[in-house]
Amino acid sequence: MIWWDIFRPWRRKANADPATRTRRKGQRRAADRLSWPAWLPPAFSLLLLLIVHSVFFPVAPRVHSDFPLEGQIADKEIRAPFDFQAPLPEQDIEMRQLQRVLVEPPVLTRLVAVDESMRMRMESFGRIQTELAGLTALNEADRSEILALRYPDWDDSDLRRLAALEDPAPLLGAASDAIKAITEQGVVDNLPPGNYHTVRILFDSAESTVEAQSIVRQEQIETWLTAELAGSGLAPDMVDWASRLLRPMVSPNLVYDANLTQVKRLAARQSVPVVHDILRGERIVDRGERVTSVHALALRTLESMLMAQSGPETGGEVVVQTLARVALLAAMFLLFGWVLRNGMPTILSDMRHLVSLTLILILYLIGSATALGQPSLGLFAVPVVWLAVLVSTLFREKAGYPAVVLAVSLTAFSGEMTALGMAALLILGLAAVTLVRRIRQRDQFYQAIAVLAGLGLLLVALLDLSTGTIDTRIWNEFLVAMLTPVASVALALFLLPIVEPLVGVSSDLTLLELSDLNHPLLKRMALECQGTFHHSQVTGQLSEHAARAIGANSLLTRVGALFHDIGKMTKPEYFVENQGGGRNRHDELSPSMSALVVGAHVKNGIEMGQQWRLPQTVIDFIPEHHGTNVMKYFYHKALEDNSNETVKVDDFRYPGPKPQSRETAILMLADAVEAATRSLAKPTPGRIREMVKHIADERMLSGELDECGLTLKDLSVIRESFIPLLTSIHHSRIAYPGQKEHATTTGGDGGI
Repeated sequence: MIWWDIFRPWRRKANADPATRTRRKGQRRAADRLSWPAWLPPAFSLLLLLIVHSVFFPVAPRVHSDFPLEGQIADKEIRAPFDFQAPLPEQDIEMRQLQRVLVEPPVLTRLVAVDESMRMRMESFGRIQTELAGLTALNEADRSEILALRYPDWDDSDLRRLAALEDPAPLLGAASDAIKAITEQGVVDNLPPGNYHTVRILFDSAESTVEAQSIVRQEQIETWLTAELAGSGLAPDMVDWASRLLRPMVSPNLVYDANLTQVKRLAARQSVPVVHDILRGERIVDRGERVTSVHALALRTLESMLMAQSGPETGGEVVVQTLARVALLAAMFLLFGWVLRNGMPTILSDMRHLVSLTLILILYLIGSATALGQPSLGLFAVPVVWLAVLVSTLFREKAGYPAVVLAVSLTAFSGEMTALGMAALLILGLAAVTLVRRIRQRDQFYQAIAVLAGLGLLLVALLDLSTGTIDTRIWNEFLVAMLTPVASVALALFLLPIVEPLVGVSSDLTLLELSDLNHPLLKRMALECQGTFHHSQVTGQLSEHAARAIGANSLLTRVGALFHDIGKMTKPEYFVENQGGGRNRHDELSPSMSALVVGAHVKNGIEMGQQWRLPQTVIDFIPEHHGTNVMKYFYHKALEDNSNETVKVDDFRYPGPKPQSRETAILMLADAVEAATRSLAKPTPGRIREMVKHIADERMLSGELDECGLTLKDLSVIRESFIPLLTSIHHSRIAYPGQKEHATTTGGDGGI
């Protein structure tokens, strides 16, 4: 198949008469008479979509360079259209680096030798005191002189008080514990200035971090000794004296390493970021706000990035990219047309359908470009749900699914669209088609809204979790994802009553309203021509069952069956089902006149349907269910007439057109078999099967089913679906005593 075969349904059939062209799915007569090439209307639609897409999703995106300068007042709010990094001002960087250096902990080295020296010093002090305490023969002065030889720098009063101690054990124990505690805590010679709260200590090639306030400084040694001695249980009068006495025994065991600290602070200084992250949708500057140096750098960075994304600068590169994009878009549209040709050929073969679908796609492109151009709205403001609901409701799911795939693919050309975003929109759109494809009650729309809103919230959470960018924007995305399905479905419901007559289709909701037997036309039929009303109901059951069996629109078929004979209400007494076994009015008329009266119910039905504003898809059942069949009863009656007048078969033919859809073809068969089986004296299953097969074959061989799209397999399924229903309708009954058997002898295919 070559690519232009996609548009082959546009070619007019040579055997279509003017009446057919008048009523074919709502096409205008003047438009149908034009002899344009078959590919021209779809090609024009394709060209229009390419132009609209290029305008709203250009190769070189529009760059807004009217950003305010530093010191100016912003006249509008500016938000980031995507994530980017903006440089910080030099003074801000220097300030942050200084702050980072001031809080960087200094590095201290622990001196093991000093710890050992203080330990030995305390052991020597304790040994001397113990030995002096054992020399009881020496007086206080002698002990003081001995201590002076060992500790020449001590004050004489301190030496005498130390020598006077009768039991030095409490002092020695408290002093040992205090010096040990201070030594383990760490005594530092000096610390550099800064705002740090911790220090790093290097000990045996290992580094540890401790609180700076837990380190003992040289000027705090006596204070720490006093606190430790006071907590050891030493007499209060001895605490201050002992701390002053022990102070020379404590030496710093932590040394400040200036070089290593400088290396650490240099690394910390270099770790200070010189740029700051701006997330998609983040407000850069608010309306009415003065532009600071930070704002100005961010705006200049954004402008340069937009310029870089604006596409190639040379004309040749622009042409190449444009042609490549057009080729991709054309391939997408042609593939979409091929899918429609196989699944819903009426969309391509009907001008109004094609125009309507093109307009829906154009509106979708405009809405998508607007939503993606406003970062505050977010991804889920793209009207994919609106498109899915409208297309599926108007043209059913066979067009809805490919339309959603095409629509989401078209947004891939936007710089704001990501692969994950496309996946989320595709899930949401396909779910919308699935939820609305079989809506038969209005409350099902509310169920669809609830499901789509919940699905949108879930997709927002999954997208943010997958990208790891959860922030305060998620609440705005949640709100948009929840409200978009509500607005989309509400707008689609609002547009349906307006769009349906223009497009020439009927949604399931409209058909459900028409299927109500309280419709004024049906109530009038039930009062004025009960036989036709009953016939329409039985035919509706047969048609609906057969349409469901082959996958056609069963609801449309049933509604078409209910209204297909409304034209008989103008003269109900001329149709046998309304005569009730009484006088037949056609006995008083010539066959040609009877044919005119009977055939007029088609024209009257069309006028009545238009007067009551029935959908065109329902009105199509009125002429197409008879097609161009011959009223055989009157035709043969005319042939049997003894007059010498020439009998033309076309004078006894219905005006047509032949069935143009599977649904109207099903009604033609159901109408014929229902009337024919009523004429059977004994409607046994075998006779019914034979009658149904005969009528179906006769309609097929006469060419009445050539334009409806039914296959031989469909025809076989339709025949088999009729038989069980007809058998149950004409089931046999027990004859009561004294009851005579009456046989119905009225014909079924005469059209009366």
